[in-house]
Amino acid sequence: MGTLDHLDENRGLSATERVIARYVMEHPEECSRISSRELARRTYTSATAVLRFCRKLGYANYGDFKVNIVFALKSVSFTNTMIVDGESALGAMSKIASLETQIIEETRRAVSPAVLEAVSDALAACRYVDMIANDANAEMARYASHNLFYMGKICTIYDDLDKMTFLALNPPDMHMAFVISKSGRDRSILTAARLLRSSGVEVVALTADTDSPLAQESSHVLEGFYYPELDKFGDLVFGAAAKYLFDVLFVMQYARDTKRVQALNDAYDELYYRELNRDTGENER
Repeated sequence: MGTLDHLDENRGLSATERVIARYVMEHPEECSRISSRELARRTYTSATAVLRFCRKLGYANYGDFKVNIVFALKSVSFTNTMIVDGESALGAMSKIASLETQIIEETRRAVSPAVLEAVSDALAACRYVDMIANDANAEMARYASHNLFYMGKICTIYDDLDKMTFLALNPPDMHMAFVISKSGRDRSILTAARLLRSSGVEVVALTADTDSPLAQESSHVLEGFYYPELDKFGDLVFGAAAKYLFDVLFVMQYARDTKRVQALNDAYDELYYRELNRDTGENER
């Protein structure tokens, strides 16, 4: 029996859990954006009751429950994105386009404009940006770093345990940090976030679980979409969500001071082509 059936029939739920189930059924859009604590507040229950409710339905935590139940309640289907044996080039093109469109839409629905504004304010106020991430997330950080340099920010990637730990122990001034972890439970990322924030650095978590320990240790939380049933494409899904959020922040930063950013990039282009000879391939060492 699926989650929706359990909710609709209230099978095996206590009186308190039925109150939570009723609220989720009646407010799916709200539940896609709020934390477990906020759901508890709105249902006059407790965070413990919400977690117990989620586990009774077979989910490890509220984050897993929220992703699944919101998709079920809004009748979102990923059937047309499932890859089959012998997938053709045309089929793969169509399915990836459909998948990324849905990922972006779900990320857009979940993210708070107020949080994006706060993160954009922090970016505008800082001089240096630290990107702390591992594995595939570090590649997404490199993409974001490239765009942030266009904005006049000095952006460094920390994907090595020793370097991220030493940075966290001795952060320079005028820094802010993005910490990227799908689960929000990576110990090295979590430790770095905790140390940085304790030193007064503004920390932005990009994670799929807004109730995770990493989210609790951060100044701001950006929710990157992730759907457990697409686990074999987890890096693709979370990466597409992260790229969308970084692109939004890039546009917001550009819109703050278009003339300054354009002047910086004009100077770069002149140097790039005049002194580095990159247009002719004659760059001399």
